[in-house]
Amino acid sequence: MRHATPFGFVAVAVLLAGPTAPLGAQDTVADPRLLESIELYTGVAGYVDDAAARRLLEAAASNPDDALATMWIARVHSTGRMTFPRDPERAQQIAAGVIDEIRGLAAVGDVEASFLMGTAYDESLGVEQDFDEAMRWYRRAAHRGHVLAVHNVGNMYRDGRGVDVDHATAAMWWLRAARAGDVIPALRLGESYEAGRGVRRSVERARHWYEKAAAAGNAAAAEALERIGR
Repeated sequence: MRHATPFGFVAVAVLLAGPTAPLGAQDTVADPRLLESIELYTGVAGYVDDAAARRLLEAAASNPDDALATMWIARVHSTGRMTFPRDPERAQQIAAGVIDEIRGLAAVGDVEASFLMGTAYDESLGVEQDFDEAMRWYRRAAHRGHVLAVHNVGNMYRDGRGVDVDHATAAMWWLRAARAGDVIPALRLGESYEAGRGVRRSVERARHWYEKAAAAGNAAAAEALERIGR
């Protein structure tokens, strides 16, 4: 059965298939400093503060036995996130040392570890790149309420990594993440509405999502608002 949505006629089951948890309802052994770091990095805290996020992540990762924080150090170096320098070789070395522990935590249901396994397969961190596996782990974490996993499922549909390109489904996943406060999906929704990509073109809706992202400190969204007019 298909229902009318703000995105047009799309199968609601695509987004809701399988058990889901409210975003943020996570079960993990992660250090609270790591979780706060992620909230500041994504904007779920209400604003983005990469410098503060970095300090908290480094504090959590100072514990050599913290595999989750260590894997996050690998992740930020992989592409240069959170003000860390991009250093794929270092990212690989760090990930290789903890990937077995991350896999073990994910296997027993740790939601942060499940998300990190998605990143590992997506970005080839300690494992061979495998987009099908990345999507499997991202979905597992997303259905447990992990905001970044929801965000990344949207990215996978946008790019056609492990699935066919589907801009409408990408927008649906980004909507879930943006409503939870993740800033980049809000920017992506603004771009989608401005271009009419996967959604009905609407400058008004584009402006709404750009304003959400800009208010949280996203410079690209602020530039988009200047371009389309406030």
